[in-house]
Amino acid sequence: MKKTLPRAEASQYAAWFRALADPTRIQIVSLLARAGGPLTVGEIVSATDVSQATVSQHLKVLAGIRFVLAERHGTAHHYRLNDACVAGFPTAADLVMGREPPARDGDGRAPGGREPAAPGDKPVAAREDPAAARHEPTAARHEPTAARHEPAAARHEPAAARGDRPAGGSPAGVIIRPMTSADATQVLAIYQAGLDGGEASFETRAPTWEAFDAKLLPAHRHVAADGTSGQVLGWVAASGVSDRCVYQGVVEHSLYVAPAARGRGVGAALLRALIGSTEAAGIWTIQSGIFPENTASLRLHERAGFRVVGVRARLGRHRGRWRDVVLLERRSARAGAA
Repeated sequence: MKKTLPRAEASQYAAWFRALADPTRIQIVSLLARAGGPLTVGEIVSATDVSQATVSQHLKVLAGIRFVLAERHGTAHHYRLNDACVAGFPTAADLVMGREPPARDGDGRAPGGREPAAPGDKPVAAREDPAAARHEPTAARHEPTAARHEPAAARHEPAAARGDRPAGGSPAGVIIRPMTSADATQVLAIYQAGLDGGEASFETRAPTWEAFDAKLLPAHRHVAADGTSGQVLGWVAASGVSDRCVYQGVVEHSLYVAPAARGRGVGAALLRALIGSTEAAGIWTIQSGIFPENTASLRLHERAGFRVVGVRARLGRHRGRWRDVVLLERRSARAGAA
C-alpha cells in the first residue's frame, strides 16, 4: 500500500488551496501572472473592479502563504507573484491527485528550470538559501535596513523571568488579539523603548509602520492589551525567512513587552499566541536569535519549547562593541513531523 503524503506537505498544500478558493483571489493571481511585473493596489483595483479594502485583504491572504510578495517602491507597495511558489503549484496538484510530478533534470529542477516546491524536500547545499538553512539571524543577513525592519539577533526585549510562564492562559486583565494598523503608534513606541534599552536588537531606531507592516505575516502578529483601557502592553510578530517554497514552514519572530508591563506574564502569553497561530498554519519551525546577556528572554523561550542551536561569536558591532548572538528554534511536534 502506498504511503500518504507527509503531514507537513499536506498542510502546506492545504494552505495554498484554501487561500486560492476565492474567485477574486484567482483573478488577482491571474492578473499578476499576466502583468509581467509588479502592480500597485490601485492598478489591481482598476483591473478587478473590486474595492481597495477588499483587494488589500485578499493580497494579505495571498502574501500570508507567500504566493504574492510585496515590494516597496518609494511610498507605494507593489505586488508580484512569487515565481517559486507558482512554479511548484502544478507539482503540488499532481502529488495530491496521486500522479507523479514532472520529471526533473540532473540539477533536481523541474523542466524549464523550475525548482521543486515540496516542503519536505531537503535541498542540496549548493542550492540552499544560506540564511534559512543555517538559521542565520536577520542581523547578519540584513544589517540595519528598513526592508527587514529589525534583526532577529537579540530582538527580544527582556521580559522579567518571574512573571513569564509559557504554560497557562493570559494574565489577569490582559487580552491577546490580532495586531491591526490601529495599534501602529503603540506598537512602534514599545519597539523603540526596547531598542533604547540596548539588549533587544542591533537596530537603534524603529521603522515606519509601512516598512514594519510590509514584511510581517498577517496571520502571525499579535498584541497583548489591557482588558480595561485597551492599552497595548506588548506584541509578537513573525516574518518568513525565504521566498523559496521549501522554507514556507520556517519563520523568525520578534517579541517586545512595554517596560511597565514586564513581570506580568505578557511575554509568555504572546509566545503562546504565536505558537498557536503557527501550529494552525502548518509552520514547522520558529527561529530567532537573542543576545546572550538577555537572560530573561532566553529563559522565557526555553520554557516555551525553544532550544539553543548554537552561538555566533562576535556577529556584529552594537554601540561600539562586538556582540555574540544565541540562535534558538522551536520545532513543531505536529507540522513536518511525518
